[in-house]
Amino acid sequence: MRDIRGLILLLCVATPSFAGAQSLTLQGSGGPTLVDSGYSFAGGIGYSPTSVLTVLFDVERTHLSSRLSSDGRGGFSGFRGGTLTLGSAHLRVTPFGRDRVGPYGLVGFAAGVSHPNVNETFANPVTNDVRAIFFGGGIHVPLQERLSLFADGRIMIGAEAGELLAVAPIRAGVAWRF
Repeated sequence: MRDIRGLILLLCVATPSFAGAQSLTLQGSGGPTLVDSGYSFAGGIGYSPTSVLTVLFDVERTHLSSRLSSDGRGGFSGFRGGTLTLGSAHLRVTPFGRDRVGPYGLVGFAAGVSHPNVNETFANPVTNDVRAIFFGGGIHVPLQERLSLFADGRIMIGAEAGELLAVAPIRAGVAWRF
């Protein structure tokens, strides 16, 4: 197994066209969440071994607003909302390369903590561990040789304090490749 990894590394360094496709990327993004009102911001760094494949590591912060709703018969239900702070790792595949406008798909996992909102309805402050997987897609728009815009949507499904967690952020951002 080590021989195979060593051979791949040697090929990456020895092949100029393949090695020329390698790059590091810094990116930042932000936008709203779907279903539950809120917003999401992320910043991270990525490594691209080829122009089609990128491995990204992000720090994300998503806030969901609390809401109360009445059933019209004197009862009500509530959604506590809160703030998620997550570290995530994901794989992005850009089938047509990063040098032209095109779609991409992504899949990954995230881990971190949540801090549910505290208000008059939900008075107890708590901190919960969060683990989730996510998948999604977006569009990549190169502006200059190293600068690009992107927009993506993802669905994150996981667990928080023994409960199901589902969040769907839509973000747009900028990426600088060096």
